[in-house]
Amino acid sequence: MDEQAGKGRDFGSQRLDLDLQTLLKLLKKHVIISIEKGDRADEGNSYRSIGIAYHSLGDFRKAIEYREKHLKIATEIGDRDGEGGAYANLGHAYFSLGDFRKAFEYYEKHLKIAIEIGDRVGEGAAYGNLGNASSSLGNFRKAIEYHEKHLKIATEIGDRSGEAGTYGNLGIAYDSLGDFRNAIEYHEKHLKIAKEIGDRAGEGRAYANLGNAYDLVGDFRRAIEYHKKDLKIAIEINDRAGGGRTYGNLGNAYFSLGDFRKAIEFHEKHLKTAIEIGDRAGEGGAYGNLGQAYNSLGDFRKAFEYYEKHLKIAIEIGDQAGEGKAYSNLGNAYYSLSDFRKAIEYHKKDLKIAIEIGDRAEEGGAYGNLGNAYSSLGDFRNAIEYHEKHLKIAIEIGDQAGEGRAYHNIGIGFSDLGQFDIAVGNFVSAVDVLNTLRSLLKSQGNWKMKFRDLHHMTYTSLWRSSLRIGKINEALVAADQGRAQTLNDNLLIHYGLASPSSCATFDSTETTIRLFTELSSQIIFLALEGLRVNIWFLSRGQKVVFRQRMLEADITEKDPIRALLQAALRKIGAEVKVRCEDCTFDELDNGCPSSRRVCKEVEKLCQSSDNPFRPFYDAVIGPIVDLLGSQYDELVIVSDGALCFTPWAAIVESIRIRTVPSLTSYQLILSVPEGQHKKTGALLVGNPCLNELEKPLCDLPSAQKEVEMIASILNTRPLTGREATKAEVIKRMSSVGLIHIAAHGNERTGEIALSPKLGWSSKFPQQKDFMLRMSDVQAANIRARLVVLSCCYSGRGRILKGEGVVGIARAFLAAGARSVLISLWAIDDEATMVFMKSFYQHMKEGKTASAAVHQAMKFLRESEKFSEMRYWAPFQLIGDDVKIEFEADYDVKN
Repeated sequence: MDEQAGKGRDFGSQRLDLDLQTLLKLLKKHVIISIEKGDRADEGNSYRSIGIAYHSLGDFRKAIEYREKHLKIATEIGDRDGEGGAYANLGHAYFSLGDFRKAFEYYEKHLKIAIEIGDRVGEGAAYGNLGNASSSLGNFRKAIEYHEKHLKIATEIGDRSGEAGTYGNLGIAYDSLGDFRNAIEYHEKHLKIAKEIGDRAGEGRAYANLGNAYDLVGDFRRAIEYHKKDLKIAIEINDRAGGGRTYGNLGNAYFSLGDFRKAIEFHEKHLKTAIEIGDRAGEGGAYGNLGQAYNSLGDFRKAFEYYEKHLKIAIEIGDQAGEGKAYSNLGNAYYSLSDFRKAIEYHKKDLKIAIEIGDRAEEGGAYGNLGNAYSSLGDFRNAIEYHEKHLKIAIEIGDQAGEGRAYHNIGIGFSDLGQFDIAVGNFVSAVDVLNTLRSLLKSQGNWKMKFRDLHHMTYTSLWRSSLRIGKINEALVAADQGRAQTLNDNLLIHYGLASPSSCATFDSTETTIRLFTELSSQIIFLALEGLRVNIWFLSRGQKVVFRQRMLEADITEKDPIRALLQAALRKIGAEVKVRCEDCTFDELDNGCPSSRRVCKEVEKLCQSSDNPFRPFYDAVIGPIVDLLGSQYDELVIVSDGALCFTPWAAIVESIRIRTVPSLTSYQLILSVPEGQHKKTGALLVGNPCLNELEKPLCDLPSAQKEVEMIASILNTRPLTGREATKAEVIKRMSSVGLIHIAAHGNERTGEIALSPKLGWSSKFPQQKDFMLRMSDVQAANIRARLVVLSCCYSGRGRILKGEGVVGIARAFLAAGARSVLISLWAIDDEATMVFMKSFYQHMKEGKTASAAVHQAMKFLRESEKFSEMRYWAPFQLIGDDVKIEFEADYDVKN
């Protein structure tokens, strides 16, 4: 009945066949019999078993009492193996109490005996336990050293179970270091071995660890998937404690998603299980998690009630780490109520315990919380001191995430004091740390975007503070450094380019600015601070000019800029939906209109003085209109936030407009060797057949006419109807210089519906069979100079802080397209046909894409039938300005 060392921290998961209280009575009777017989060894073993039973009941003090009796007898009778086991079990008990220093001491004693008696299994287990204790003490690098020693022994002696557990522990240590890519690799190794050896409990723990790791990188959906797999196993093997743990993990994942009601549902299941099996520590943890969920819902009374229950249990069972966590939660709750004095009181209690038990990570966190509370009291000097203490500990223990937060908070403190020069230095350090952590995610684009989104304030605080001290160029470099980072990474990998100077430090600001100003004749870079629009104007051979203007919008709206934009779009009829372009593709009936045409009349656009986009002109173009050179007829715009959905052509009609996600991404695209992009070859896709879907999408005869019209101009043959399959389109995309797709587009992401590929396994084609998704595009090697997405909403996507619009258009850029023409809203069939005919005729005459777009818009604007903005303003060119070679033998590449 020895507890197995090195299995991780879930000591409550061991199941006992008999009721524990009944078992305890039997064991205590057995002790009396052993004493009467004078069998010291048997007496010691009974004490050991009683200790295990009390540990399982969560009564760690009682467990220690009996383990010390076992240790005493083992020492007296010279049972070195038993003595080592007693030290290990005492370590477990002190670990569960949160006294990690004491636990470490006992694990060291176990290690010493294991080495002396040549017990390689025990030696490996001791290294594993020392690794876990080191992690809890905040020494993650040391933890990894111990776990690697355990791994070496487990591999040498063929202990597959020990090897698997060690991989799991290494994963946990790398999680703590913020190296999530490495962590996930180790958790997957743990899972692989657990499956191979049929260790279902170990398999469950591996799923739990993977779930926790994905939760840390912000991939909450995947975290939930893994936790559900863990739960399934726990139910199958009747592991009540493991099931309780999983309910808690699922609650945490839903909490991270912001679904607090769902989080509460799972934490209540955890609580119920913990109470039923007598897991007092689990019960306390569940109360703490419930408190956090209710706190986030604004139900502070309920939150306090649960926090106090957690605290009560932690004190009763002697769980010092849990007690400290309860104090921390109570402090945060008082902080939410703006009772900063009370918050400080509780955070100091947490700090005291953290110092006592040697929990360096918790100590650092407590300093950070104290710093935040003092900052809210206006005591910025004291706040900075506490954040500096947090920083010192974070650096010592290798907690890079904590280090980044500390630098950020110190920067905020100095900003509050008006010392922006010192603030900038700290924000630079914070960004450097965050970029290092981000680089550990390697090619995991979704994780990188979520990571950047999570730390948005640090990146924006850097450029904003730089502006406060008049460092205009440095602010621009910093703002751009935080833009479209994942796209930039994709472009660097795709094109095999070296990182440009704009990704470097402030030392290269002059060089970077010079390179930026050479990118195009005129560029404006926009950065938002609430309703304040910060504008950098870059012109070839000129110094950067900076202007600011407030955008006139309703501040009572949750998102004033988006609300203002939507109101303007409604006024011009752009928000009127076309039913066959529904964003979900699964709620359509057979009666949808057979075109992309707006199916509702709207009022005519007012005169220019009443242009609904006038506020955007006044805030963005007005401040720099005097700088627009008369010899230049093009403007490149780097938008920010909701401004990314602005139809710039409706705001300034007299000049050609292009947009780019960031200056760095533009620079990377322009750095690509000339031969990378094909100059000839066309892929024209129109009106894919979607009749075989469970809910068929209507035909788009106008889309077919559109590509047939373009085919006649290019002297080529389009893919239409059943020929326009997803598989065929993907196959041909990498071999042409021009891609034009006219099809149904998803309103949320711009992703495109194509004909299903043959051989689907289900009754009806699934989305993977017919949807051209962002992941499909990014996996392709696009060599097109121009991609035209003549689909409604092809410019749509999620707006992520810093990253910009993440949709199908961005996916084409990331996959190698040099330029993408998109639509910002549902487009009218007939107007689109006229636009595209004009566009391609101008391209054939040798005009660049931006000039052709501008002329095509002008043609519609001056026509009698399509002069309204909703017809011509949705089209927007993203990326470089390109030309296409039109040859007599221009043909589709097969």
